[in-house]
Amino acid sequence: MRAKMVPLGVFLICVVSSAFGGQKDSAPMVKLKSGAVAGLRFGSDQRGAEFRGIPYAAPPVGELRWKPPQPAGKWSGTRQATEFGAPCPQLPASWFQNLPTSEDCLFLNVWTPQLGANAKLPVLVYFHGGANTMGYSQMTPVGVLANLGVVVVSANYRLGPFGFLALPALTAESPHHSSGNYGLLDQLQALRWVKENIAEFGGDPNRVTVMGQSSGAVDACLLMASPLAAGSFQGAIMESGECQSTYNEDIRIPIPFNGISGTGEGVGEILATDLGAGDDAAGLQKLRSMSADQILNAWKQDPRVHFDAIVDGWVVPEQPAKIFAEGRQMHVPVIVGSNADEATVFGRAGPQTVDAYKKYLREDTGKYWEEELRAYPANTDAEVRPAYLKLQSDTFAYGAYSLAQAMTRAKQKAYLYSFTFVEKGRRAELGAYHGLELRVLCLGLAPESGPDEQLGEAMRAYWVQFAKSGNPNGAGAPKWPVLDARERRMELGRKIQVQPVGAEVKTLEGIMSKVLDEKPAAVSASK
Repeated sequence: MRAKMVPLGVFLICVVSSAFGGQKDSAPMVKLKSGAVAGLRFGSDQRGAEFRGIPYAAPPVGELRWKPPQPAGKWSGTRQATEFGAPCPQLPASWFQNLPTSEDCLFLNVWTPQLGANAKLPVLVYFHGGANTMGYSQMTPVGVLANLGVVVVSANYRLGPFGFLALPALTAESPHHSSGNYGLLDQLQALRWVKENIAEFGGDPNRVTVMGQSSGAVDACLLMASPLAAGSFQGAIMESGECQSTYNEDIRIPIPFNGISGTGEGVGEILATDLGAGDDAAGLQKLRSMSADQILNAWKQDPRVHFDAIVDGWVVPEQPAKIFAEGRQMHVPVIVGSNADEATVFGRAGPQTVDAYKKYLREDTGKYWEEELRAYPANTDAEVRPAYLKLQSDTFAYGAYSLAQAMTRAKQKAYLYSFTFVEKGRRAELGAYHGLELRVLCLGLAPESGPDEQLGEAMRAYWVQFAKSGNPNGAGAPKWPVLDARERRMELGRKIQVQPVGAEVKTLEGIMSKVLDEKPAAVSASK
């Protein structure tokens, strides 16, 4: 019952501008093992600095396309880190600025309030949303959080067919007998880079918090389930996304739940066939010789082709539902939550008729679909869309609650929230839509809405204090309780207050407990 991880909504994008700083006099400099970088001044303190477009891995081109990322090469002289790196290849979208893309895209950005190896500030590493098919590191100006005493990092990672293509031929050439999840491997490489280099920017490599929104939050959850991420971060903030409340697509075993059709390798074979490439070494060579545009166009023209992070047996060794249920995930404190009206920006996605809605529910929860229908009834076509959107929004809330429960069982502190803020003006009818919490967090509210300074300041304080201590509570803001037997969450809206967990999560928990008890073959399969 995965909530649909759609591309980031048209309303949430707040593209980074020179508001971060940008003074070019007396450029701050850092010497890395790979070479020297010169950045920009950031903030009002002369110790603050911003570095854009630092390569954290070698360009994944040619023979490195669909390979784990390799370390960045060294350069001579001083590299100017004053412009953001190119976004990774993706299809155009109408809801944010489309920038020129390149496969040479594995860059990250760093904002620090105090440059220098002795500062030892906590570090916040942000992975953007966009369904793992679109987006880029500077899309949301999370660098503003550095003003509160943390080092902030944001990173590009491979997307769509370049980041998540699985193929039998790719699996065969891998020493790990795995393919797909190259985007997750990029994120792991970015975290390795942080571990090795962030002290030079004033960060503490042993106090790293991963933060993600939408698919970026799903990815953070998947990293928590991955043995490859062990020790790479000490906390996680997951906004409107997680990975363990239902089943994920498997590399080669079909799963009859969560709307999953086919397998990771099966989808890859469809794309390879569309491109006229066989599933052998010669076919891979042909695929690696094609332009990015050829691959993107083939993907665009075939609705059967989709790309998701998968259970591949290496990066994600087993179903996260099983890993989290058995307490084998990374044991770190978490903030996790969702927005009250996530789905209102999903456009016309989803079923439009009663018959299509019932088909969707059957593919979602199998033989338990009628329970789902009773909980979210639609007797006429006109009732389908509101029922579907309510189900989608509530599924986000259930997923956040489920993850917080899993972490509580693992004796870790879990701070659960429900974001309920509604803008004024033309967007009011959308409610607390998917991605709006990022606007509040980064001061990007629409002018007609009027910024809610109390909420924005409280959220920034909670997020930064969590990065500093693993606990969001500090001076000034209402106390946020951990999830415990009293099952309370923090409402983040025009009121900031503790509230009981909603009835909607209990309804979905009852259905999903039965689905998860089904245990399809892929749950226990290990590749």
